[in-house]
Amino acid sequence: MPADWAASGAKLGLTLELEFTNEQCDYEMSKERLLKGDALMGTKLYTVEPLNEPSFISSKGKEIVKILPGAYGCSVQSIESQQYAFRFFVDCPDGAVRNDVELPAERIYFLSSCWNVQDASILERAKRRQSKLECSIEEITQQLEELDSEMNSSNNNLFQKAIKFRESVSLVEKRGKLKQQLTELEQTYPVTSSRVIRGPNDIIFAKEGVLAVKRLRGALGTKEQYHWVGKFVFNDFFEDDDDDDDDDNESEE
Repeated sequence: MPADWAASGAKLGLTLELEFTNEQCDYEMSKERLLKGDALMGTKLYTVEPLNEPSFISSKGKEIVKILPGAYGCSVQSIESQQYAFRFFVDCPDGAVRNDVELPAERIYFLSSCWNVQDASILERAKRRQSKLECSIEEITQQLEELDSEMNSSNNNLFQKAIKFRESVSLVEKRGKLKQQLTELEQTYPVTSSRVIRGPNDIIFAKEGVLAVKRLRGALGTKEQYHWVGKFVFNDFFEDDDDDDDDDNESEE
């Protein structure tokens, strides 16, 4: 997006309620490659139906944002952690503008993840690994603080300070690797409760996702690129007892 987009710090927040149905989407929607599944999940895409008319307040007063039906699909990201890419889109034919923030008048893509962890031991092992990494990082941090105090002590000569400096460099590198492992673990497994939300059928969803628009590049205009335009947050999930369709209440910015 342009460098001056949302430079004022203004936000365009919308509350959007969607129903993820069991009905296959129409042919035009089914061609969306970003949403396509795989051999394990299948390649069928299903319909997303808007259930409300999201609105926001601008200098013109209350404005309604027109949202048309879209589609959703899943594909496997990690078999080990039972993680899936959960992606869907809706069409926003008129767009929306608030100050220097604009929701483009086009198809808006929602990119997120979910987990179908049927074996509880998988999650338990991941949480133990998370706890161990956090403890190791804390221990190294304490060691670094002690080394820093010793290096600043007047009791150490230059040679001793050089040795302690090398020790601190080694510890900083080790801590950096552990932090990277922790980040990868928390991205692959739903181990941080504040970052996930439970949906229907005990499926766990990443609470926050990315909003994107598609651009075609290349000489023939066939190379798809997706540009982030904001983020969205899942607020709650509701399950229809009659036909088991899932209603999703989410907000986007």
